[in-house]
Amino acid sequence: MPYTISLWQQMPLSRNFFIVPDDYSCGELLDCWRKNSWDAVLLRETEGYSYVIPERLDSTASSCADAAVRCPVIFAAEYQMMDMDQWLSQHGNTVIILGEDGEIAGVTSAVIIARTLLRDQHCLQSRFQSVLNILSEAVCVIDQEDRVAVWNKSSELLYGITAQEIVGQPIDQFFSNLMLTQVIKEKKEVKDKYHNPCQGKHVLINAAPVKLKDEIIGGVCSERDITEIVNLNQELTDASQKVHSLETTLDQLHTEADAFSGICGQTPAIKEAIQMARKVAGANVPLLLRGESGTGKELFAQAIHQASRRPGRFVAINCGAIPSNLFESELFGYESGAFTGADRKGKSGFFEMAEQGTLFLDEIGELPKELQVKLLRVLQEKVYYRIGGKTPLKIDVRIIAATHSDLEKMILANQFREDLYYRLNVVSLFLPSLRERREDIPELVYRGLQRYGQLHVQPIEKVEPSLMALFLEHPWPGNVRELYNVLERLVILAEGAVLTPENLPFDFTGTVIASTAGGDNTVAAVPGNFSEMGILEKRMIERVLEEEDYNKAAAAKRLAIPRSTLYY
Repeated sequence: MPYTISLWQQMPLSRNFFIVPDDYSCGELLDCWRKNSWDAVLLRETEGYSYVIPERLDSTASSCADAAVRCPVIFAAEYQMMDMDQWLSQHGNTVIILGEDGEIAGVTSAVIIARTLLRDQHCLQSRFQSVLNILSEAVCVIDQEDRVAVWNKSSELLYGITAQEIVGQPIDQFFSNLMLTQVIKEKKEVKDKYHNPCQGKHVLINAAPVKLKDEIIGGVCSERDITEIVNLNQELTDASQKVHSLETTLDQLHTEADAFSGICGQTPAIKEAIQMARKVAGANVPLLLRGESGTGKELFAQAIHQASRRPGRFVAINCGAIPSNLFESELFGYESGAFTGADRKGKSGFFEMAEQGTLFLDEIGELPKELQVKLLRVLQEKVYYRIGGKTPLKIDVRIIAATHSDLEKMILANQFREDLYYRLNVVSLFLPSLRERREDIPELVYRGLQRYGQLHVQPIEKVEPSLMALFLEHPWPGNVRELYNVLERLVILAEGAVLTPENLPFDFTGTVIASTAGGDNTVAAVPGNFSEMGILEKRMIERVLEEEDYNKAAAAKRLAIPRSTLYY
């Protein structure tokens, strides 16, 4: 589209004009003009206005009228609709712009427009240069002849090539592997793609053609340096084969001495969580673990139990995986003959099993509200009764609860008891998501490959840099649990000792998911996001449950998942 002049109330309309009084002489006007910087001097006439030409005042004019020429007039509404090419072809000299009230709204001319556009260009250039200088990504722009037009400071630092050396030169004189020129030829964008532009450099690149109307006039790219992470991954992979046996021995010794050795990570967020867990491990108070699903809440709970040196067992239950009508008997146990179908010998509950140990209540937000009252009473009184029993049983159990739900919102919605919340929330520990500690991903990958390589007798010697780049960019909604699931899949399906992206699941590639419902393997294309995936899973589970007359055991068998997963 053509460049459209700004609205008449704005640039490039100038209000810096002077209307000559009737009693002014040529000399007075000339002296006054030399002292001021008017864009135009206007002479009021019977039929309108004229503009005064300064050169005529200096030479032949005997009056102001002799130095003036008729001034074209354009109404604001018409001026607003004109484009730059149209205006310049019709009006080169000073033009008056009249507003709706018939008064002069301003004046304009080719000189005023050129000066305004030049100032705008300088402002734009300064802003553009400031943006380039503060970006941490390396930015490069090339023209239609593949010559470098822009090369920012981050590019200089990344490649060791100054802007003075490369700007104006063909980019292929400096790089042999160019994705930017390929993007221009193919006329398509790339986003967050792994790229190895030259030896020893690894980047994630965004690139796109630059268009002027329908013509491609060059290309632009931004590159994020991941060389250090890729090299670190390679070093970890190479070292793993040499020190495997020693690490196994050290891990065993370290685990005995440090309960938190199984939790890896060097980022401040995970270190702070581990330090907090160490502090509260020895205190016999309830602890509430907060964080997204898959962040390692149960792993932290086990480490805290081990560090507490309590002689009893660590007992973990998922509050969302046990039906509400069975939960009370599972939690407190029951006496012989307490209800129809009860074991004749009675049964111990989780509290009794965890005596002098730790009871881990996972997904506490899923606990039915009627059971929240009973749990609260036990925590307050330190006494409970088996179902059907009359003898009070004292407890010495450390309670650790965990949830990914927003308990505060659940309290406001009357879905979770406020008094139970305060009883459990003596100390809160927030576990960071994997997105908040991406720097730990190479170490987690390294440990996961050690574990699954041994488990499936499939040693992995190397991880392709492109795969590690995908790991670093993935949002990981399932956090560490999802990362380890992906790693185990890749190890199982690996063709050799090098891990590649070829066998990534659908949430990386957005390709296919096999449905096990109905006994046949139907393959459907699905987008690579979890909201749409959840809808498909829900429909599939509902259909299988309906076909099995809501027999959960049969449905879980057909879906090839554990019954506990189906409940979840």
